Amino acid sequence: MLQRIQTLFLLLVAILAIVLIFIPLGSFDVDALRLPLGILGLDVPEDTPLSFSRTWLGYLLPVLVLVIITLTLYSIFRYKRRRSQIQLGKLNILLHMGLVVAAFLNIDQYLHEFPTMSFRYGAGIFLPLASMVLILLANRAIKKDDELVRSADRIR
Repeated sequence: MLQRIQTLFLLLVAILAIVLIFIPLGSFDVDALRLPLGILGLDVPEDTPLSFSRTWLGYLLPVLVLVIITLTLYSIFRYKRRRSQIQLGKLNILLHMGLVVAAFLNIDQYLHEFPTMSFRYGAGIFLPLASMVLILLANRAIKKDDELVRSADRIR
């Protein structure tokens, strides 16, 4: 049963989470210098006179992404237990919301530390939002499958 459409949606969620590791959330502009901020932290060249400290939110982001990838892949292989798969999808949406909130708080913390910096959002900030939509579509397809199986059981 791995050939269902919800499996494709969940696989896309896992791929987007992996891509999120490599794509920056945005970039800070400091004195004609662009510093990309990714899930793994701020990419600061060695010769930059500014020193950036990593906060606990900076450590939370990669952990959340790894948990999301693991949970999504686990959810794909729970195809025989549709109710459990729906619950895992709901938990995955909550984790994505937490990821978005933690990313915005992390950005805000850097902006408060260095008020002269400006931030430009990148494509990485929108990937968790696209993943949430894909999870909602997967949950909807799982519910349809569950209703189909229940109706077939009633006919027997």
